[in-house]
Amino acid sequence: MKLQVFYTAIGIVLPLVMMPMAVQAQGTVPQITISGATAALEQNIRAHLGTPDERCQATQRTLNRRLPAIRRDVERAAQALGYYALSQDISIIEAQSATDADAAPTCWQLIIAVIPGEPVRIGDVNIQVTSAEHNDLFAPVLATPVLQRGQPLDHGQYERLKAMISSHAIENGFFSARFVRSELSVDLATQQANVDLEFDPGERYRFGQISISPLEDLSEGFLSRFLTFEPGDQYSSDDLINLRQNYNNSQYFNQIAVTPQFSQVDNQQVPVTIDLVPRARRAYSAGAGVSTDNGPRFRLNYEDRYINRRGHRLNGDLAVSTLLQEPSVSYIIPLHDPVNDSLRIATGFQRQETDSYISSTLRAGVTWRSLVWDNWVQNVFLNYQSEKAELTNVAVESRNIQTRTNSTISGINLARTHTDDPIYPTNGWRLFAQASGSHDSLLSDISFAQLYGSAKLIRAVGPGRFLLRAEVATTMADELLELPVSVRFFTGGDQSVRGFQYGELGDTNDLGEVVGGKHLLVGSIEYDYRVYGGWSVAAFIDTGNSFRDFGNMALKESAGLGVRWLSPIGPIRLDVAKGLDSGGFRLHITMGPDL
Repeated sequence: MKLQVFYTAIGIVLPLVMMPMAVQAQGTVPQITISGATAALEQNIRAHLGTPDERCQATQRTLNRRLPAIRRDVERAAQALGYYALSQDISIIEAQSATDADAAPTCWQLIIAVIPGEPVRIGDVNIQVTSAEHNDLFAPVLATPVLQRGQPLDHGQYERLKAMISSHAIENGFFSARFVRSELSVDLATQQANVDLEFDPGERYRFGQISISPLEDLSEGFLSRFLTFEPGDQYSSDDLINLRQNYNNSQYFNQIAVTPQFSQVDNQQVPVTIDLVPRARRAYSAGAGVSTDNGPRFRLNYEDRYINRRGHRLNGDLAVSTLLQEPSVSYIIPLHDPVNDSLRIATGFQRQETDSYISSTLRAGVTWRSLVWDNWVQNVFLNYQSEKAELTNVAVESRNIQTRTNSTISGINLARTHTDDPIYPTNGWRLFAQASGSHDSLLSDISFAQLYGSAKLIRAVGPGRFLLRAEVATTMADELLELPVSVRFFTGGDQSVRGFQYGELGDTNDLGEVVGGKHLLVGSIEYDYRVYGGWSVAAFIDTGNSFRDFGNMALKESAGLGVRWLSPIGPIRLDVAKGLDSGGFRLHITMGPDL
C-alpha cells in the first residue's frame, strides 16, 4: 500500500500546547487517560484532542457520538509522528452520581489504549534547486540534518525543512521563490517515506537606492563609509544586519534603523533607508578599582566623539594609583573602514613604581589599527619615548646603568579573542603576538629587537574550568643594562607569578640584585568551579621568571588558592599564594574579564 502526501500534508504536528481545561460543574473535569504511547505521541494525541467541551454529566449516548471523531484525531496524531500501523482501543466511562450528600459527582472519563507499532522511517531524500547557479547559496541549508535516511518520519520535521528552505530564499532576496514539487510518499509495505522536493528560487532581487538621513554633525560622505553593500548588490538580510551592527559598533550613534522599503520595490530592486540619531558629542566618565600590583586606582576620561564632520575623535584619559600615574591624550582619525580602520596620534606620561624600579617615561607616537585575517586586530606603531629610570633595589656602588634613554620604537602586534561569554567564559582563548625594536641611527640611544607572545585558554572540564596562561619573549641586544627599563622583563604579581611582588623577579647582577631580563618565560594552570551563585573557588600553580640568557634560567614557582565573585561590574578575584622555594604568603586582588 502506498500513500501520497502532498504539500498540504495530513497530520501536521499541532503545537504541543493545551489550553487549560474549563472547570466543569462542581469543580470536576473530564479525565483523559492514555496508555501504551511514547511521551511524544501522548503529547501529540492530547494536542489533537484539545479540551473536552462536553459537560461532565453528558449521557453515554452523547459521548458515544464523539468516538469516531476521537479515533480520527488519535490516528492523525499518530501518523504525524510516523505511526501508520497504530492500533487503538477507546472507551468512555460515564459520570457517576454522588453516593452521599458530602461527596461530589464524578465526571466522565476517556480511556485510550494504543499500540503504536513500528514507525515509518525516512527513505530517499531528494531535494533539487531548479537554478543551478544558486546551488552553492542553498547548499548550507540543504545540508542540515533535518531529515536523514533511517530516522522515524515526523511530518513536523518535513514541514520544518520546507520552511527553512523558503526562509533562506527570502533572506537572500528570492521573494518569488516557490516549491514546484513537494511530495512525501509513504509506502506502508516497506515502512518507508520518500521525500521529493523541487524548489524554484526565481530571480534574486537586488539592493536599490540607499538613503541615509542627513546629520548636522557628521557628513554624508563619512556616514556612507560604513556601508557594507552598494546599490545593485544582491539582496541579503545578513548584509542589513551587518550594516546595522557596523553603525552600532562605531559608538557614534544612539539609535539606528536600517529598513528595506518593500513597498517601493521597482524593477526587482529594494530601496533601503538608514535613519541615525547620534550620541551626545561630549562624554565624561569616572571609575575606580583595585589591584595589589598598583593599589587603589582611579580613572577619569573625557571623549569628544566628533570634533569635525569627518568623525575625528579626541580622548583624554587620566589613570592614577599609588604606584602608577598615567595621563594621556589621543586623537583618532577614522580611515576607509571607520569601525575597524583608524589612525591614532597619542602622547602621554607614565610614572611607575615597582619593587625593583621607578621609571618616568614621556611618550608620543602614532598607531594604525586595522582588522585583518579572520577578525585579527592588527596595530602598526611608531613611538618616541624619553625614559628616566632607577633600579631601587640596587646598591649605589653597583649602579652601572644608564638612567636616561631616548628611543624610537616601531613594531607590529596582532591579537584575537574568541569566547562563548565575555563575562564568564567556559570555552575561549586569547592570543597576542608582537615584534618591536629600535636602531641607534633612528633617534635612539640603543639598538634592539624584541619578540613577545602571550596566550590564554579556558576550557570547561567536569564541574569547573581550566584556565591556562603562558608568556614567552626574547630580546636581541648587546647588553641587558643598556636596555631601557620599560623594555626589560620583570615578573611577579597579579597577572604573572603570584606569591611574589609585582616586578620583584628578574635576572640579577653579580651582587644578586634584580635588574630585569632580556628573555621571559611564564606559565600558569588554574582550576575553578562555582560553589554558590556567582561565587567560585580556585586552585592554581604559577611558574616563570625573566633572565639574561636561556642557559641560566631560574624559574620561580608558586601555588595558591583563590575566591572569585562574579559581581555586577565583572569578576573580582582574591588569591592567596606562596612561592614554593622562598617568601611568605601574599594576597592578590584583581578585577576584570578572564580573557
